[in-house]
Amino acid sequence: MKLFLKSVTFFILVLHPFFGLGQIVSEVAVDSTGKAIPKPIKVTEIIQKVESASANIKATSRKTTMARSIKKIDSLFPEYAAFIKAQKKRKEHFVSANPNRQKINNLIKKWSGYHDHLSGWESVINDREDRNVIVQELTTFNEETWRLTYENAVKEKVPLEVLKSVKQIWDEYKKINRAITRENNEYLVLESKINDQKLIVNEVIDDLNTLKNSEVYNLFYLRHEPLWKSSFKSPEKNQGEKDEVESISENVLGISKFIKSNENSIYIYIISVALLVGLILFLKKIFDKYPFNEEDGDLQNAKDVIFNRTIVSMVFASLVIAKLYFVNTPMLLGNILIFLILIVSIPLVQPYMYKRFKNIIYFVIIFYVLDTAKTYMWFSSAQYRIYLLFEALLVVGVLIAFTRPYMKTRKMKIGNFGLLLIRLTPLVYFLLFVSVVSNILGYTNLTDLTLKVSTQSGVFTLIFYGILMIFGGLVIGIIHWNFSTRQEIDFEKKFALEMKALQVIRVIAFIMWFLFFLKMIDLLDPLQGFFTDIFSDPYQIGNITFTLGDIVQFIFILTVSFLTTSIVSFLFDSGNVSLKLVKLPKGVPAAISLVVRYLIIAFGIVFALSSLGIDLSKFNLMAGALGLGIGFGLQTVISNFVSGLILVFERPIHVGDTVEVNNLLGTVDRIGVRSSSVITFDGAEVVVPNNNLIANDLINWTLSDSIKRVEILIGTKYGSDPNKILEILKEAVKSSEDALKDPEPQALFSDFGDSSLNFRLRFWVHYEVGLKAKSDVSIAIYNLFEKHGIEIPFPQQDVYLKEFPDTKTTISPKKDI
Repeated sequence: MKLFLKSVTFFILVLHPFFGLGQIVSEVAVDSTGKAIPKPIKVTEIIQKVESASANIKATSRKTTMARSIKKIDSLFPEYAAFIKAQKKRKEHFVSANPNRQKINNLIKKWSGYHDHLSGWESVINDREDRNVIVQELTTFNEETWRLTYENAVKEKVPLEVLKSVKQIWDEYKKINRAITRENNEYLVLESKINDQKLIVNEVIDDLNTLKNSEVYNLFYLRHEPLWKSSFKSPEKNQGEKDEVESISENVLGISKFIKSNENSIYIYIISVALLVGLILFLKKIFDKYPFNEEDGDLQNAKDVIFNRTIVSMVFASLVIAKLYFVNTPMLLGNILIFLILIVSIPLVQPYMYKRFKNIIYFVIIFYVLDTAKTYMWFSSAQYRIYLLFEALLVVGVLIAFTRPYMKTRKMKIGNFGLLLIRLTPLVYFLLFVSVVSNILGYTNLTDLTLKVSTQSGVFTLIFYGILMIFGGLVIGIIHWNFSTRQEIDFEKKFALEMKALQVIRVIAFIMWFLFFLKMIDLLDPLQGFFTDIFSDPYQIGNITFTLGDIVQFIFILTVSFLTTSIVSFLFDSGNVSLKLVKLPKGVPAAISLVVRYLIIAFGIVFALSSLGIDLSKFNLMAGALGLGIGFGLQTVISNFVSGLILVFERPIHVGDTVEVNNLLGTVDRIGVRSSSVITFDGAEVVVPNNNLIANDLINWTLSDSIKRVEILIGTKYGSDPNKILEILKEAVKSSEDALKDPEPQALFSDFGDSSLNFRLRFWVHYEVGLKAKSDVSIAIYNLFEKHGIEIPFPQQDVYLKEFPDTKTTISPKKDI
């Protein structure tokens, strides 16, 4: 929020020379730091200001009342602190039971949920504190203003009633100021208590991470005796072993508390899902309205997911969003969400799988259930190892059943992705072999890891394949919608863009899958720590101190900004955007696109600079110098800039219009802020300054519509029947498919020429086919004249030569010229 306010301030300082905001800013005196200096109110304005100040005091009093959410946090905090204390004792019992690595990860996730819950409370309090700081600054300013007003009123000897009103306003502001200070102190105390609990939570998480990274959990540490020496009796559980097992009843209670404490997040989730459902339904209508004739199988599958599996796609996407959005949920809720995602993936993914491997989805779900059940069931050490051995052997059996004979299966033509999975089968066999052998020998840390990779990788692959299908369908649907609503469709460009989009989506999906895989095998956190140390090392050049992380963040923000502008341009710049509920006039989408794109770029630059730690207030001097430079040397640039804004908002021309300016005739390809691009009919792209389009006479042939009148002039020899000629001209127009029937064509007798009877034929066509229509009608007239024996005369002139003195013969030839 603070960064946003700094950004707004920076833009006001930079742009106020353009828009005349200097007068607004100069009305309030500021000191060297830019802080406003209070001044006494004029005596003649006191009565008017008293009324507005009273309303402001009432509004400020309402704002400074302790929020209901803060009161709720204050009442729940003692109970939650006691809960954390009890959970810390359970953690100590848990550690004493020598749990495996997966159970430690589960406990870390649970404590991370406690940390997030406390952070949520802290965030609510911080927001309220920040709001109070802003209100207090305004209140302090008003208090000082009315103090000065009161002192000035005493000097001016205003009436006692007026002086009394001024004093009352001043006292009210002082009272509000004290109330805000008192409330902030209460917030600070509550925040300090919450922070103490966060320190306890962080300490527990650090202890668990230290335990997880200790030698006991090394992959090649011998944690148990060989399986043949283990006892299979079920000893009585101690307290640590009881705490090691997830309680379903506690998880159910935790889900209830989670829902109550995340009401606002649930509302946001519902809105997000509603928007996604609306997008899927909209794209389904697009596929139904505009035929999708791509022959590529991947593109057809992407369309099929949205068009034929609409309900399944919506449910699957909603569950995935819930899993990704609600982080650190109770263990049972997270497992239920993944189980439901796997169930819904059956009708979503199975139809696109090779027939031989369709049923493998059911075994992936079974393996997930077997792996998850270990969290809620108690086993002795030997029983747990037998359970793992059974699971590993079951995976081996399933692989053999679906890939036998392997060499023949490997030669199947099932697509690159399926072929890659088949070629990874020997690696899975190797991991399972290691799992079985290490389990028998007692290296159960290695057993847990190899078995998890063998089973959970299939779960992640299935889920991400479903995500890939839906995301691909959404992107392909948007591209299809954008191109289908255009007047002219470049099918090659459309196909190339669709294939490129699918490739990008696959790369993103693979990166996300790889990150989840690293997290599954507990390598993501060490890698994050390694790169964090590298990117956080400070470097200094002169007076500038920076880190590699700052540079990466700077580049990332700029990249996201420009990618976002490209997406906005793609969606809106076609000029044909129209929704069912909102009809956008011609040119409005381009105006929206331009404004949004430049705002995104501008704020992206500001945020990127702020990420480098650059104080934006240092640009004040540069903003003033920029304003001075604009006044003297950049008049042409600013003139074109303002002309560009006029073109965008007044919309005298649109992208795709045919315009004529300064003997330049062509189609508008782009309308920019400084210049616009016009493509002539010869293929040349001409960059025209926007000021030329505003200052000169501009002919727009297609502004309101694209209908143009074509006129053909023709003459016939004397002696022709004018009535018959008019009928023939009308018949010639009717033979052309491009000529419009409304407005009706006109055949007119023009005048008696020197050598011919002159006629005019007028008809209307769409501008794009004007030349073709004129050519077709002219040829039709010629053919009809030939058919009816009507001649088109040459120009004729009679020449008479007088008799010369030395010649008796008078020559009076008559020639056709």
